[in-house]
Amino acid sequence: MRITESALSQTYLKNLQRNMSDLSSSNLKLSSGRNFNHVSEDTGSAARAFAVRDQIQKNQEYVNTVESSIGELDTADDSIMTVSSILKTVYENVSKANGGSKSQEDLDAIAEQLHGLNNEILQTMNSKYGDKFLFSGSSNGEQPFTVDEAGKLFFNGVAVDDAVAGTDFHENKVVYLDIGFGMTSAPGGINSQTGIKISTSGVDALGYGKDAEGEPNNIYSLISKIEAQLKAGDKEGAANSMTHLKKSEEKLSACISEMGTRQSILDRAKDRLDAETINLQSRQKDLELVSLESESVNNKTYEMAWMVTLQLGSSIIPPSIFDFMR
Repeated sequence: MRITESALSQTYLKNLQRNMSDLSSSNLKLSSGRNFNHVSEDTGSAARAFAVRDQIQKNQEYVNTVESSIGELDTADDSIMTVSSILKTVYENVSKANGGSKSQEDLDAIAEQLHGLNNEILQTMNSKYGDKFLFSGSSNGEQPFTVDEAGKLFFNGVAVDDAVAGTDFHENKVVYLDIGFGMTSAPGGINSQTGIKISTSGVDALGYGKDAEGEPNNIYSLISKIEAQLKAGDKEGAANSMTHLKKSEEKLSACISEMGTRQSILDRAKDRLDAETINLQSRQKDLELVSLESESVNNKTYEMAWMVTLQLGSSIIPPSIFDFMR
């Protein structure tokens, strides 16, 4: 078979172009640090990389949501602990009223202190985190607790002491947070295994309705009753109401315990999401970033092939053309 000079030249130029393209591509990878700079260079890896990027973004959104929820729950927990601390002061003051001989003036002074402490409880339970009321349940339009002119307590517009069940408060539904499992529905609402309860009901913490003896179950209402009893000089009645108050505090303790459980779940959720993000970022690095060590070796190989191809050109391409190329 006869090989013409033209065929040799074309083959040589094709190899020269290929080697030059390989070297140029390798130089670009080393300078950019990426395996590919255009989707067309590696469509399969690019598609997987885009999928990983999308998952990283979603994970980061979940992390931001969980971090915000942790902050909200921490603030709510601090508020509940504040109420618990105020109650201890209430007990101390009522104990002083029952101890020894107290004049009506002394009882009035203690009653006034209880009034101030009760207002502090109300302000604490109406506290906000950002623009959200912490203890409003599923409502967030207005502060949850209000008191009318007669001193009657309301939660989201419903009289607390008149309620029989939690469902009497229309804005007291549980609000769940999606933490990356994908929330699913269940009979009656959200599947609690796929979401975390994020709402905190102030009326569940302070109590509502009345017990079998007709006494209020609500902490604020009971303190108000003790205040009125002391102003009336009824120390025995105040002592009896104190017994009911301590019983109502059990709801507050249960709320503190339940919030601690939710805090632990959120902390674990954040740890899981952080670990997933690290793994995804590692996967993204494997797909998108070039191995500098491996590519440096490839670059030297391409450079050597380019130089050898140039040297071979002197015996294939006519000297005039070769001289022009050099």
